[in-house]
Amino acid sequence: MHIKFFLVDHTRIAQIGKEGVRLMLGESTNVEKPGATISERKVGETLERTFAMHEDKRIIIAAFASSVNRLQQIVDICEKCGRKIVFNGRSMVNISGMARELGLLKVKDGTVIEPEEMHKHHYAKQCLITTGSQGEPMSALTRMAAGEDKIEVGAHDLVVISSNPIPGNEKLVYTVIN
Repeated sequence: MHIKFFLVDHTRIAQIGKEGVRLMLGESTNVEKPGATISERKVGETLERTFAMHEDKRIIIAAFASSVNRLQQIVDICEKCGRKIVFNGRSMVNISGMARELGLLKVKDGTVIEPEEMHKHHYAKQCLITTGSQGEPMSALTRMAAGEDKIEVGAHDLVVISSNPIPGNEKLVYTVIN
């Protein structure tokens, strides 16, 4: 059995406890699996390579809307490449909008466009950031894959699912991929 030890800032945890926090709960997908997940920096490097290798494609990225750090990585890459961004899916639109309002997601003026404006921009200069990385039946990516969304997936698109399937969601994810 392989056991990993992680450094914990016990002083900071004690300080938080003194401030009145009485209970801290945490969870982690795949916590039962041995090993470690790749860092967000590595994810960002992979996304940058993906954008560089597919300059001729519209890129559709399905990600967790709640992962504002991942959204920021994608936004930064898009701005560096001169791509317009469309947020698609109710939770993606809501969370990205709120994160922008709170200053947690920084996006330059003119980078984000509405779906109705997509026709004004070359498809290879667009990136859709959408919900559906877990194959949820009513998510934007699932609707797009089924041809039931206002945005259609075409031959000129590269679809990136920026997450691993959560245990139990594998069948849904692979159904969307197929």
